[in-house]
Amino acid sequence: MTIESASPRPTLRQRVSLYPGQFIGAMVMVSLGPLLDPLMRDLDVPLSRGGVISALFFVGGVLGILVVNCVMAKVSVTRTIVTGMALQGVGLVAGSTAQDLWTLLPALFVAGLGGVFVNTICWIWLPAHVKENMAAAALLMISFFALGMIVTPVVLGIVMDAGATWRWILVAEGGVSLLAASFFAVFPLLDVTGRQNIRPQQLSRVVNHNRGLLLAIVVAIFMYTGAETSFNVWLPKFQIDVFGASDAWASLSVTLFWIGIIAGRLIMVPLTKRFSPSRLLLVCAAILAVMAVGVALAPTLATSMIFSVGAGLGASAAYGLIGSYAGHFPGWYSGVVSSLFVLGGSFGCALFPYIFGPLASAGGFRFALAAVALPALAFGALSFLIHSRSQEREPSG
Repeated sequence: MTIESASPRPTLRQRVSLYPGQFIGAMVMVSLGPLLDPLMRDLDVPLSRGGVISALFFVGGVLGILVVNCVMAKVSVTRTIVTGMALQGVGLVAGSTAQDLWTLLPALFVAGLGGVFVNTICWIWLPAHVKENMAAAALLMISFFALGMIVTPVVLGIVMDAGATWRWILVAEGGVSLLAASFFAVFPLLDVTGRQNIRPQQLSRVVNHNRGLLLAIVVAIFMYTGAETSFNVWLPKFQIDVFGASDAWASLSVTLFWIGIIAGRLIMVPLTKRFSPSRLLLVCAAILAVMAVGVALAPTLATSMIFSVGAGLGASAAYGLIGSYAGHFPGWYSGVVSSLFVLGGSFGCALFPYIFGPLASAGGFRFALAAVALPALAFGALSFLIHSRSQEREPSG
């Protein structure tokens, strides 16, 4: 999607849908982790194929981004997110009736397809309407995503230990998604003016404007989301298989990871006024890499949980910091960059957790989780390219 002109400043009512949209998207996404073990046991899925469950969800997301680009010229942002949330709800409810892996996958594909409509719109909407301190605005929005990531695993662990099945959980989350679609219709987002579909010649203009920065943004978010999603999807299964944790304790590990993330984001918001986003990104990458190895090699469940919080601190701000560089592109260019940013992130979400399954099957869970440090180091290295190509300066404050 492209944006030709600046839009008026939105009121609270015109932007409020951003926040529940992020929360519900997180709720559905993080559920893939706690539900993975019962899904694999109930549907008799081997470890080497476990990653395909999350992969199809995120492949649906990749297609969803392309669909958004095709319809945005004619369809308002509100209508797009209402449709997306409704598709997510239908997909989740349909998934609850699956009798084997191959009937589950199409339903998750539809859920992922619809869910990414909302996230894509959020990241197109933000740079179109926020021109000052974009990094802080992005971190605020994704803090609601982090809140969903914290609350959901705790609730899932409790209800699963109480006897709730993965089927009923999918039905409940599908119902919440359908209710949210109604909420978005009542509280529409302020529309984005000058919307156009991305055409090849426009994409070429954006690439030529700052090829190095665009490439660094897309590859960095690909690496970051790959590392983060590997934690979200596989950490509960890791705790169950390595330490014999219960469903509640295994789910709690994801909550602790996201407590670290949201705490880190709260710390990072004021730091964005003192340090450049690329410098903060490098620090985050280094912490995440060290803590990922710590989680993988921890001798006990308790120490693994502690390292999970540290990994969350490292992962805390990377998504918002990388995404904020879309604001370095002028006018409608920022909308194109935001779309490519979300697309790159979706590819990372689909690929890395899928690879994790065969890695864990061949080399063990500890080896596979320690390998998450590699994409963390990669997006940290890219912070240098981002810094040089954006020609940013340290904030004067």
